[in-house]
Amino acid sequence: MRIGIGLFTGQVPAGSDRTFEREYRETLELVRLAEALGFDSAWVSEHHGSSDGYLPSLMVMLAAFAEATSHIRLGTGVVLAPLHDPIRLAEDAAVLDQISGGRLTLGLGLGWRPEEFRMFGVPSSDRRRRTEETIEICRRAWSGKRFSFDGEIFRFDRVRVMPTPAQQGGPPILIGGYAAASFRRAGTIGDGYIGDAEDLEAVRGAVAEMERSAREAGRDPSALHLALMQNAFVVEEQTDAWAAIRRGVIQQWGVYEAWDAGHDTPEHDSLEPFVENEEASRDATAMGTAEEVVHALRPALELFGDRRELDLVVRLHYPGMSFDETARAVELFGERVIPVLKGS
Repeated sequence: MRIGIGLFTGQVPAGSDRTFEREYRETLELVRLAEALGFDSAWVSEHHGSSDGYLPSLMVMLAAFAEATSHIRLGTGVVLAPLHDPIRLAEDAAVLDQISGGRLTLGLGLGWRPEEFRMFGVPSSDRRRRTEETIEICRRAWSGKRFSFDGEIFRFDRVRVMPTPAQQGGPPILIGGYAAASFRRAGTIGDGYIGDAEDLEAVRGAVAEMERSAREAGRDPSALHLALMQNAFVVEEQTDAWAAIRRGVIQQWGVYEAWDAGHDTPEHDSLEPFVENEEASRDATAMGTAEEVVHALRPALELFGDRRELDLVVRLHYPGMSFDETARAVELFGERVIPVLKGS
């Protein structure tokens, strides 16, 4: 089991006195701190055209992570595969894997927001096929051999990608999504699944479908990775954890509800995050003292802790939060939560 930190999204809420330069610089400081405290991985997430600057360039950010650290693994949760040229994605991933000494885990997703597909001129109806072909193209490209590809979407004639990644065969590819087809892809063409830990029964079903599909494809289901994302926050005794992170969590959750309502589009060219059910966002966050956070995270480990490859990735930094607030939560998690979880 590996315990990671993320997702780092680089968001700066409207009205904040933070700058993107400061957000990015302090993110690097947090990743350095997390590595020193025993975290095993650091993860970033991608969106485009967001008024709060939701991180659009994951490979660039992870290259900075690689330079700032020495051994922590680096993950994408997730790259929106249909919005990327597959050859360029394969090249960027290979260079990043070399820069980091073979530390990249590449999480891929289909995307869902119509405005992003409009922005890149990509038909959303093609997103499934684009993602599947992108995975096949990346794997061929990472062989270092010249190849041709003639798919429904992409065509390449005798192309070659160099350098190859540091990891033999390329970085592990985890597939995200919330539909049964995504779980099946994770088992048949991916190296595993990446998703939220909010609903463990749903995750159990996703893993079962992934493993069933892997067996049917003649693959070893026990070798598949599972990465689970979990909101968390650790505080000292007598501190109100929710009061400390409420505004940040509402920004985190609320941008998705706002986008779903049509914000950040030419017709509604602004972003006003909102959460219809604040109690749900609160209940989905493992927060409180170290003992309370351990108690909240244990069910996921009891269900999936015996897997050969498991990443539990906790989010401890929320949009708009100060470095000092986040750094203290990272310290408490590293010093008081990780040793207990890894010892259980």
